[in-house]
Amino acid sequence: MERKQLTGLRPQAYEHPWDKKALDALQASKSFAALVAKLNEWGFERILRVQLTGSNIKVTADNFPEIHEKVEEARTVLDLPTSPEIYLAGGGEINAFTAGVNKPIVVLTSAAIDLLTDEELFFVIAHELGHIKSGHVLYYQIAQFVPVLGEVVGAATLGISNLFSTGLEAALLNWKRTSEFTADRAGLLACQDVNVAISAMMKIAGLPLKYHGSINTEDFIAQARAFESMDSDTLSWLAKGLSIMGQSHPWTVMRANQFLTWIDAGEYEKVLNAPPETPQLKRFCSHCGAAVAATAAFCTGCGTRVGVIAAAPN
Repeated sequence: MERKQLTGLRPQAYEHPWDKKALDALQASKSFAALVAKLNEWGFERILRVQLTGSNIKVTADNFPEIHEKVEEARTVLDLPTSPEIYLAGGGEINAFTAGVNKPIVVLTSAAIDLLTDEELFFVIAHELGHIKSGHVLYYQIAQFVPVLGEVVGAATLGISNLFSTGLEAALLNWKRTSEFTADRAGLLACQDVNVAISAMMKIAGLPLKYHGSINTEDFIAQARAFESMDSDTLSWLAKGLSIMGQSHPWTVMRANQFLTWIDAGEYEKVLNAPPETPQLKRFCSHCGAAVAATAAFCTGCGTRVGVIAAAPN
């Protein structure tokens, strides 16, 4: 399939408004800023990297050329400047995740390789690259470590710090769920086929293997569109909110609903046909000197907030 390369694409062009709103609320917390700095200071990213690279199989152009080519094509279409490392992990469920801020790592489960078609796998890979392009990875790692820190520190302080960690964990999970809507948009912009994105979501939602060869995307699309109407009922809206409160991902049907709504509004075609270019500035942390992405809220080197990072023209 010939795909259009979205040269000059910026994450602001397809960022979901709920993603931005949740992240703005999270970044306003002083305790969150302190946590970012501490996690960088303690080297949590290195611990995670050692764990992932030591227990999974690395993808290269030689050992898994088809997967490697998909990553490179998705990276090119989305105009992501660097290639992440790709690893394969065992697992019976279709899944993928991204870690590593300075040197991103994308992990794909064996079930994703076995059960998804080539095009569906391309969508999932592009979804993960969308997280990297939008600068989500730092916050994802923090969301992963906060529950552990809450238990360790809570035990040492007779549970007092659990009040801190529980509130922060809830805010992180809320943002993490909304960030999936942004990454889904990136996946769709890369694969450029709505039916592929829908069929991938159906399989992720639990479509039995028996029916993989006869997927009916039309019925799932109708289900996703019908899901939106439930929000008009306050009780149904509350039930939906409470049921996903402790989850890291929103419901798959809700995800499908959100990017179908985006398509219906004409925004998908607008970005696909004329991706807006947002001027980028070279920025450097005034505390440690590390280069900082224009969209970053914190320095990935030392955790300093963006507000005190110096900007310089290109």
